[in-house]
Amino acid sequence: MARKFFLFRRSDPQGPAKRFSENGIDIPILGIPADQMAFITAGRGEINITFNGAGMYEENELFVGDSIEKTNITISCKDGEELQLIEKIMLFASNPEGRAIMKFDVVDKKAIFDNAVVSSVSSISAKIKSQPIERVSQKISTGDPASRFRNVIGGINFGGGANKPFLDYNHELLTGSDNSNITIWRNSGTGSSAYNLANHGDGGNVTVQTEATAADTGLSKTCAQFAVGTFLNIPDATIEGDYTIYFAVGDPGESAGSFGSLFGDDLGETLGFSKDGHSSLFTMRHDGLEGKPFEQNTETLEGGSVKYIFPDKSRGTQVGTRQFCYVFVIRRDKDFNVSLHNHEGEVIAFIPAFTERSTSKIQSISKGKNKYEKNSVTLKSKVTAASPGRTDGNLFLQRLGTAGTDSVSTDARLANSFSGTLSRFGVIKRDIGDSGASQLAKDLYELYKPSL
Repeated sequence: MARKFFLFRRSDPQGPAKRFSENGIDIPILGIPADQMAFITAGRGEINITFNGAGMYEENELFVGDSIEKTNITISCKDGEELQLIEKIMLFASNPEGRAIMKFDVVDKKAIFDNAVVSSVSSISAKIKSQPIERVSQKISTGDPASRFRNVIGGINFGGGANKPFLDYNHELLTGSDNSNITIWRNSGTGSSAYNLANHGDGGNVTVQTEATAADTGLSKTCAQFAVGTFLNIPDATIEGDYTIYFAVGDPGESAGSFGSLFGDDLGETLGFSKDGHSSLFTMRHDGLEGKPFEQNTETLEGGSVKYIFPDKSRGTQVGTRQFCYVFVIRRDKDFNVSLHNHEGEVIAFIPAFTERSTSKIQSISKGKNKYEKNSVTLKSKVTAASPGRTDGNLFLQRLGTAGTDSVSTDARLANSFSGTLSRFGVIKRDIGDSGASQLAKDLYELYKPSL
C-alpha cells in the first residue's frame, strides 16, 4: 500500500522555513503523513485533525501538570457537512488505491473535496506546538512552582529568559492621578531604571488616564494620552541586528485616519511605524539612513498573508461596534527581513531585506485578483545611505510619541507625531520568531482589549 499524505497551503512562503506554530497561523505550507492521524473532531463549520508523532521534539522534560499539545490541523467546511468531510478523509486514508495526496490549497482556493472551504487564510490553521501548556488552564506554562512567573512581566508570559524585553513600559508602572502629567514611566525590562521615561515638556505633556472608560481610551487598562506634538524621552537605546518591537494603542470613537510616528530618534532617521495621513501603511527607517523609509500597504495581499485595515474606518462610537484596541508586533530577523503582525497574530506586512550589501532588490508585480509575483531585480548602482527602502541600520530610540526634532515639519526626513493612547510599548533584543510574535500579539490583545 502506497503511503498517503495531506498537503496544506495556507499562503505563499515569506522568509525562512518554519517548523512550529503555537497558534496555527505561522506555517504557510505543510505536508504530513495520513497514517499519523490520531482522531478527527468537528465543530460548526470546521473539523480538526489531530496527529501522532508529528511534533518538533522526540523527547520532552516537563513539569508536573504540563504537556505539549499534539499537532493538529483545523479545516473550515460547509455548515452541516462536517460528518461528510470526516467520512471522506477517513476513506481517503484507508483506501489502498487512488490518489496519494489530499491537498487543501487556500492560495488557489482548491480542495479535493467540495465539502471543504478554502476561501481565505482563516480557513486553515496548522498548530505544531513547541511550548508546554498547563493542562488545567490550557495556557502556556509558567514553569515550576519555585520559579513560576519569573518570565511574566506586566501580565504577559514571555516564555523564557532569552525572550525577556530590554524595554517594557506597561500599565502596571504607569502611575499618577487621572489627567496628570507623567513624571516617570518606569521600565520593567532588563534595561532597568536606566531607561525610565520622562516627559519632554515642550509643546505640552503626555498625561495619565486612569479613570477614563474604554470607550474614551480604546483600552481596558491605565494608559498614556499623547496629544499632537507631545512625546516622552527615551534614554538613548541602540539595538543592533535582529529585534522585536511590540505595542498596544487605542483609537476610541471616530478614527483619526492614521497613527503617525510612535517612536524614533531626535534626528528623525529612526522612525516608525505608520505615516501621518495614511491609513494601513507600515513604514520604518533606521539610524544612519537618509533615504525614503520602506512602506507597505496592508490593505493588499502584496506584502502579507492577510489584508488588514488600520485604524478601523467604521464610525461606531460604542465598544463592540468597531476596533478600539490595536496591537502590533514588529520583527526584524538576522537577515534584515521585517514583518508586521496584527492583534490576531497574522503577518499583515513583510518587507524583504534590502541592505548596504544588497546587489538586488525584491519587487512585487501585480498579476490581478490579489495575486502578486515577486521578482529579484539586479541593482545598477551601489546601495548608499540615501537609497530608499532599506531595512538595515540600528534601531536607535530617543523618543516615544514622535520622531525628528519638529513633529510638524514638512522636511521629508521628519514625520508627524502619534496622537492617541498607549498602554504598552516594549523592545526585545532578538527576533522571537513568527510563532513567538504571533502569540505575543494575541496575548497583548487579550490583556488590553476593552470588554463589552
